[in-house]
Amino acid sequence: MSIRPWRCLFLLLCALSLAAPVAGGLLLLLLEGLTRGHVSLLLPQPGLWHSAGLSLWVAGASTLGALIFTALLLAQGEGRPWMRWLRRLLSPLLALPHVAFAIGVAFLLAPSGWLLRLISPALTGFDLPPDWQTLKDPWGLGLILALILKETPFLLLMALSALDPARVSRQQWLGQTMGFSGPQIWWRLLLPALWPALRLPLYAVAAYGLGVVDLALLLGPDAPAPLAVRLWLWYQDPGLQWRGASASGALLLLALNLLLLAALRLLEWGQGALGKARWLDGRRAPAAPWPALVARTAVWGLILTNLLVLASLLLWSLARRWSFPALWPSEWSGRHWLELLPTLGPLLWQSLWLALLCAALSLLLAVLALEAQQGRRTPDRQWPLWLICLPLLLPQASLLFGLRLQIDWLDAVDGIGPGWVLWSQLLFVFPYVYLCLHGPYRQFDDRLTRAALSLGASPWRAWWRVKGPLLARPLLFAFGVGAAVSLAQYLPTLLFGAGRVVTITTEAVAIGSGLNRRLAGLYGLLQLLLPLFIYGLVLWLPRRINPALRP
Repeated sequence: MSIRPWRCLFLLLCALSLAAPVAGGLLLLLLEGLTRGHVSLLLPQPGLWHSAGLSLWVAGASTLGALIFTALLLAQGEGRPWMRWLRRLLSPLLALPHVAFAIGVAFLLAPSGWLLRLISPALTGFDLPPDWQTLKDPWGLGLILALILKETPFLLLMALSALDPARVSRQQWLGQTMGFSGPQIWWRLLLPALWPALRLPLYAVAAYGLGVVDLALLLGPDAPAPLAVRLWLWYQDPGLQWRGASASGALLLLALNLLLLAALRLLEWGQGALGKARWLDGRRAPAAPWPALVARTAVWGLILTNLLVLASLLLWSLARRWSFPALWPSEWSGRHWLELLPTLGPLLWQSLWLALLCAALSLLLAVLALEAQQGRRTPDRQWPLWLICLPLLLPQASLLFGLRLQIDWLDAVDGIGPGWVLWSQLLFVFPYVYLCLHGPYRQFDDRLTRAALSLGASPWRAWWRVKGPLLARPLLFAFGVGAAVSLAQYLPTLLFGAGRVVTITTEAVAIGSGLNRRLAGLYGLLQLLLPLFIYGLVLWLPRRINPALRP
């Protein structure tokens, strides 16, 4: 008996549990946010439009910066040793959570941070930290830099997953026989063909930058803060009228998101219309040395920044006395580790089981969704990717406020707790896992499973013995990405946990926003160790599952 009807029924139930609440939450957000009283409370708020413009600026600049960075690495990295190093380090770079990275960046960029200590007092003459606003600057430059450095590895992973190595080799060979240099082949042929696969991940990066709360609390400006941060602060206000104002603000944030995505689409259209003549002009030119130098410098800068972030977290967690401008702590102490580790077991366990369960459910849903599409090779019969990734294309604050309104409207007395936190995280983890698997699944040769079926194997056995082992690496990597994304969820945990569900991320943001650098370094390092442990298993297991991957 075929398993396809059962699979489709399961997918239908999943669609009802994921898609229907999203639609209902957005509808309630629309009805609640357009109430006259709530709008009249929102609009007179001082600095409202400054916050809106700041959110657009941070999201637009970080998105374009990450896109240019990714395109430069792809065009200049073919055959380069630094590109091979970057591919090997993609997993650790993705494993570093946004919050831990932001805490480490704050340790580096602060007026008393490590970067200024490296050149003080020899080059600066500073014996005391200068009165500089390097963190929470009014332009949000520190937040933009952190977003670019964190989103570039994600875009690069999406690009590498979508590339077919055999097809790329043929196109490069054809371009070289026609006299084009390697970067020219990428800019004129490969990158334009790759753009459709990068469009939705780029939109997801833009929506995340627009609605980010945790990173903005740590690195973003606060006078005024970006719109998403102000929405969260209004939602926490004890006055019930501010709940309605936050719903109106969430609608404004949603409108800004649509405006940003429309601007990106217009930019794409303009680049295609104006750049097509240059792509097809047939000019041959030797590769200029400076783009490769810029790309190589940027890659090593990215790797070095992540290493410095890791080192700063470790040093501050062990420092007892570290006065400016000393490069190293003058006194060391493991007191915080010894005092806190025995009490952190429940916190770490709760964070870990939520991440593993959420990643496992997301992987199961993604595999079933992709399997249900097997045989649908024509584009008009493929499931629309934008619909699956819709939670990533909307600001997280807008979507979550709508879902919370829906739970309150249904009068769900148990509307907070681990189950609701798991469900809210699943909305965002599943699209990431699906994006990681979409490319490898499309590139898989289905003749292998058809051969197994023709030999009498059942569909489940053919997948378990043939397809699963061959896709072990992307499957486990997608699981690792899902676990890392779940561990990094801040706003869903707070909204649907309401203090009853505490994870290492919520604690890291709360402590990182304070003045105790030693505790901030400790919690940031612990938040990093959990995804690193998961990614380590992800890199180790494929060779145990698929003998062909063993050396």
